[in-house]
Amino acid sequence: MTLQHLGLTRSVVSPEFALLTPETFVRTPMAGWEGAACIVHIAPVIGLGARFTQFTAELGAGAQASAAPAGIQRFVFVLEGEVELRAEGERHTLGESDYAYLPAGLSHTLHAAVPARLSVFEKRFQPAEGNLPAPRLFLGNERRVEGTAFEGDAGLIARKLLPDEPRFDFMVSTMSYAPGATLPYVEIHYMEHGLLMLEGEGIYRLGERFLPVTTGDVIWMAAHCPQWYGALGKTWSKYLLYKDMNRHPLTLV
Repeated sequence: MTLQHLGLTRSVVSPEFALLTPETFVRTPMAGWEGAACIVHIAPVIGLGARFTQFTAELGAGAQASAAPAGIQRFVFVLEGEVELRAEGERHTLGESDYAYLPAGLSHTLHAAVPARLSVFEKRFQPAEGNLPAPRLFLGNERRVEGTAFEGDAGLIARKLLPDEPRFDFMVSTMSYAPGATLPYVEIHYMEHGLLMLEGEGIYRLGERFLPVTTGDVIWMAAHCPQWYGALGKTWSKYLLYKDMNRHPLTLV
């Protein structure tokens, strides 16, 4: 008998964080994602104060997604397979590790000719003060983004996937850790996080708990949740990380 059949799981949900592990994932249809099964990991409806949505979209051959609801911006990261993005009168083929930032109000579709799996973040756009222009469509590939040593540690490489500009109200990045590498200190800050473990394994401190994490796990961290990560195993580990930024804390909703 498996642990799941005994009512056991590594998943933990609390007011300041959630660790969500694959044995608890539930697939469901979602509006705007025809022919896809979506696993909604993080959303305001979970009652933990989240101001964004993070989900995995599993697209069968022929599946298609339409634009996000009004006022909602979208970030799509291809985990497996391939999708065709149609936007602004052009077609873009997105393969593994490709990504797209799709601003609020941009008419677009995502079409899968072959099965594909996507990690998706969505957030209501909060314009910047000072009449800055809204962000435009932005495409990239994580493997071609130049990494920087975090706090000077060559075993901890950060890659920012979006322009570090005030017109963007969130950032998505990857953090890669050599075996044994750790964050240099426990972080506590006003931004919240959504995280997907892409590779490897380690230990995550969330609040006052130290929890094992591995490829496929999802983590939500509330504002001011104490957080720290240390890599275990014999291979590098990597996670995809969302955080809100560039807006005054008193304006966050």
